[in-house]
Amino acid sequence: MRRRVLSLAALIISAGSIFAQGEMDAYKLSQTDLTGTARAVSMGGAFGALGGDISGIAINPAGIGVYRSSEIVTTMNFQNAKTTIESNLEKRDDSKFKFTFDNLAFVAAFPTSDDVVPFINFGFSYNRVKNFDRKYSMGVTNPDNHTMADYMADRANAVNFGGKDPASELSKMSGNYYTALDNYDWMAVFGYNSGLIGLNGGRFNVLDQLYPNSDNYLAVREKGSVDTYDFNVGTTFSDIVSVGLTVSVTDLKYRMYSQFDELYTNDSYAYLDNDIRTDGTGYQVSAGIIVKPVNELRIGLAYHSPTWYNMTDSYAADFEYNLQEYGLKEGWISTDFYHYDYKLRTPDRWTASLAGVIGNTAIISADYEYTNYGSNMKLYDDHGDPLNYDANVDIKNHFKGSSTLRVGAEIRITPQFSGRIGYQWKQSPLKKDFKDGNQEVMTAGTTNHYTLDGDTNYITYGLGYRFSKNFYTDIAFVMRTQKSDIYTFYGSEKSEWKDNTFQGLMTLGYRF
Repeated sequence: MRRRVLSLAALIISAGSIFAQGEMDAYKLSQTDLTGTARAVSMGGAFGALGGDISGIAINPAGIGVYRSSEIVTTMNFQNAKTTIESNLEKRDDSKFKFTFDNLAFVAAFPTSDDVVPFINFGFSYNRVKNFDRKYSMGVTNPDNHTMADYMADRANAVNFGGKDPASELSKMSGNYYTALDNYDWMAVFGYNSGLIGLNGGRFNVLDQLYPNSDNYLAVREKGSVDTYDFNVGTTFSDIVSVGLTVSVTDLKYRMYSQFDELYTNDSYAYLDNDIRTDGTGYQVSAGIIVKPVNELRIGLAYHSPTWYNMTDSYAADFEYNLQEYGLKEGWISTDFYHYDYKLRTPDRWTASLAGVIGNTAIISADYEYTNYGSNMKLYDDHGDPLNYDANVDIKNHFKGSSTLRVGAEIRITPQFSGRIGYQWKQSPLKKDFKDGNQEVMTAGTTNHYTLDGDTNYITYGLGYRFSKNFYTDIAFVMRTQKSDIYTFYGSEKSEWKDNTFQGLMTLGYRF
């Protein structure tokens, strides 16, 4: 047996605690995309100071106060997400096409007899703010001391057995089912009962024959979305100050299916399959203000509270192995489907906006948004208490506040026809040392792979056409790029990930 020691940050006590979501899961479930109406998207989403558009309301609730007529609008979206992963073994491309209805909204403008407050407006909108759909695959060669079995040994050495015999505890069975899975880290149970790791001198170590190298192959398919249902109210005072309030109900669905293969010498192997399903409902409150000191200038400020989620994870794993060439055995270990309830609080956001309006000819707009990941993104158990393994400590140590910059412009070419262009930059919230792979990453359960994201860039453009005073259509195109690093497990070789997504949106609207 080979000795290998890493300082895992947590004591893994039970199946329930190990499957409590980790820092990378909290980050993944807290993100949003550039979505909305085609007009707003084509301007990079820079609509926080403008209003009069349902996407502008999502950025700054005060935007609903700008309306002087009622409106119904819907947006269709098609996207092709291409993923390229380049490792020390190979380069792979994957792509996935998706068509969705991302937006459906209604605004009702009610005139009053008051000159100071001429309208009170109410709105409802459905918005898809995150699309998880994608697939990717990769292969990587890991050198000596960097196999999944090494990772299993690290996980097993982190288990608190409460003074009981580790070998006896990890091998407990009832019939053909390993009851140890009900109480201990699944990676430790898989590793010990397959023979990939063994107990020597009070510590778990790796089977010698697995070295010097191993090849890993990972295939992942994700799907799901985050959908918000927004209820808005707002008004404008003396055609100068607009205010608005939004209460949002959020529905989150995420599915992940993965297959990880590790190939050793002499045709030996270990296969790990995961099936994870996450469902959550949450709520959020947002408020904003837009000030028009002169006709040519708009200034906006908005606050978006955290989204408070009640979450449920369902998960299962299968582990297949063949070590007969080493004088051991082959077999299959399957888990039951487990369920875990917990709470997630996403970070809050502040948005400051500025826009210039040149008569009926042109608009130039910019937004700056700050998202407080490091301090305000939190995970709790279903009672609202910190998890046994407190991922919140890792979030504080590994994440920081993130800036987003959005800029856009619109020019009216004819009274009916407009052209638009925009750009958005979204900063990665990962601290540099963590992003560079110099700190440990604790993943939940047997989902060992993870990505360390870089910045995201969006280039956007589009057109708008008014068929009449009431009916209009807009189209937008989005090119999204992001570079990240992906690891098959902590301690594996780094591979380079490139995300290139192309989107096309079409909005149909009717004002009355």
